[in-house]
Amino acid sequence: MGKAQKRTFKSRANPLGAATVPGAVTSVQSTDEVPALLKKLAASDANDRAWAAASASNLLLSDDGAVRRMLLSNNVIGALVERLSDSVPDVVVQASGALYALAAADHGAAVEIARRNVYAAVQTLLPRLASAIDGVIKGEEQRDGACKTVLLTADNAISLLRVLCETVPASLDQINDMALIPFLVSFFKVADRLPATLVQTAGQFLHTLTDENAAAKRALLDHSDAVDVLCGVVRATQLGAASADDTAIVRMLAGAVLMNIKDMAIERLEDMDDAPVEEARIWEDMTRAVLQVVAGFIAFDSHETAARALQLATAPPPTDIVTGPEPSAQEAELNRLCARLDYVQMALELAANIFTDEGATDADAAAIDETVQTADEDAGSDASDDEMAGAGSDDEDVDSDGDSDKEADQDKDTDFDENDMNEILGNETVAAREAEAAVQQSVLGLFIDTILPPLLHLAEPTAAALATAGNDDDARIASVAADFAALHERALACFNNFLLVVEESLRPWFTAHGDSVAKWWHVLVAVAERVLSAGPPADAILDPVIGCMWTLARGVGGAVPATPEHIEGLMHVARTAATPGLRSKAVGVLGTVARRQPGFVDTNRRIGLFLVDDVVGASLHAFAQGERVAVEPVAEALDLLFDVYGDAAYDYDAPVFVGEALLPRLRQMYAPMRRLAKSVDRRTRRRLRDRCDLAAQNLRAFIEYKAAERRGA
Repeated sequence: MGKAQKRTFKSRANPLGAATVPGAVTSVQSTDEVPALLKKLAASDANDRAWAAASASNLLLSDDGAVRRMLLSNNVIGALVERLSDSVPDVVVQASGALYALAAADHGAAVEIARRNVYAAVQTLLPRLASAIDGVIKGEEQRDGACKTVLLTADNAISLLRVLCETVPASLDQINDMALIPFLVSFFKVADRLPATLVQTAGQFLHTLTDENAAAKRALLDHSDAVDVLCGVVRATQLGAASADDTAIVRMLAGAVLMNIKDMAIERLEDMDDAPVEEARIWEDMTRAVLQVVAGFIAFDSHETAARALQLATAPPPTDIVTGPEPSAQEAELNRLCARLDYVQMALELAANIFTDEGATDADAAAIDETVQTADEDAGSDASDDEMAGAGSDDEDVDSDGDSDKEADQDKDTDFDENDMNEILGNETVAAREAEAAVQQSVLGLFIDTILPPLLHLAEPTAAALATAGNDDDARIASVAADFAALHERALACFNNFLLVVEESLRPWFTAHGDSVAKWWHVLVAVAERVLSAGPPADAILDPVIGCMWTLARGVGGAVPATPEHIEGLMHVARTAATPGLRSKAVGVLGTVARRQPGFVDTNRRIGLFLVDDVVGASLHAFAQGERVAVEPVAEALDLLFDVYGDAAYDYDAPVFVGEALLPRLRQMYAPMRRLAKSVDRRTRRRLRDRCDLAAQNLRAFIEYKAAERRGA
């Protein structure tokens, strides 16, 4: 269990719609033209400098590798960094845009940009930008072109630093030294008066900067009103003229930043002797508010969105416009759709991390335990009454005439049964309801009620993700397929994170909500079936699906409503999946389902024979024939067999383990398993080798244990 894997934000082309430089070249006839272009970066004419910066940006991102190498080898990065200090805004915006685009597209170039001390150049630029933006806000700058230039320059500069922060770890100390927190927070202070995309850019960087960065967290908490400003944005329902989506994104980014610093804020409160209770409550309220924002943002029709994206990607380009650097209307719409998907993935990551941190609180666990305990007490109340009555019979008082007070006691018992039991049972029912209400008021309840429904909808594979999976014929189609596949993977990963938390810390909740477990199982089966129908290219989605099924099955001790058809499907995955990891997960689901008892002997027999013969036995036989085999599923299957048949008292042990003569089969597999384990190179795959060695050792011990168990019987 752990937090969702950190992700980076995608770059956006012209997010503010700034005008490009007329006549900027997008290609050259030969590399001989490059030196002349570079000279213009230092020309006395500002128009030439702007044109050269825009042309350099276009050529650096073009498919012409020779021109790209020529530019880089002739110090284009150093020349562009110098232009950040240019006195003409049109030059600065082009230079900053070129550096940002290059850093986002080329990690090597990002390292070189960082080495050129771009931080000092940006540091000197920021006061000018802050002043100019303040003028825009106050209405002092009336020219639309000048406003766009200022805002886009700020967007480029912030995005450049964010990319360096994400891709060049060594840059973090220098970025911390720039003391950017006040500058970034200032965008949220006037979020209702700036373009939402610019505030989003500032939010992206602030979110990245405060992620596992103690220095930035301290700086943000030490800022006089940063927390209040961010909380105000989270609570806002509308930010100026921004659309509902743009408003939600800004609110979500503000919430993500707050969640990054929450742990340090709580630590500070705990260190205070007289910390106000209201301070801690603010953070609790913010957690719930952020989850509500996330829930609203991810609640959309992904299938309809996918259909539109696929339509835009496959539509022929318009013929009534001249091709240029600016995207067409359909390209712009497709870019917006894909950008929204990127933020949806961030929202899912945020929800997963919040639940990992907050979902397994003591209050939640206590409330769930009380619910389950009440149910157990209801079931055992009659037996307890009988035991109490029996215990009292030995001490009955006997009269001198030999008569006992049994009749009087029976009258008392009868009075208790009729009058008091209903009251006790009623109190227990009330307690159970109160416990369930406590859960519903917790982060667990909020997550289940508001996040899981849209989350499970997003897990359903769309046509865009499946029908075009692996399509490399058209870059746009392939990109759309990858974006939607990533969305489904992220949704499933978020759901698995939820299941892992419940499995580890809140397992009684599963016991109390078997109906939810059954519903989720069928949802996952439906997703797996649809993905399987798409073929191998969709394995990237199938892997997290099977992972969720395994986690869910473990959480309920295998008590999922797995039908024979489900089991056959999992066996198909275990046999044919492209990766050992996916095959191992399918084996894991099967082995967990096999533990279900009592009354599932046939299910256990089908799975047990499959694990012994088809997974372990077939793999060892293939290895003996000189074939390469995946050892991970073999080790997983053995580990599961040890657990499944670890006790002769299990109702399936005698008819399956003994009746199907599994012990003699396992004896024959011990020596081949040792040879398979030794084939794993300890130098390159030490962890796997250790696991296989342990599986072989445990196999021998298990054989001896089961043999002794039968002799004792």
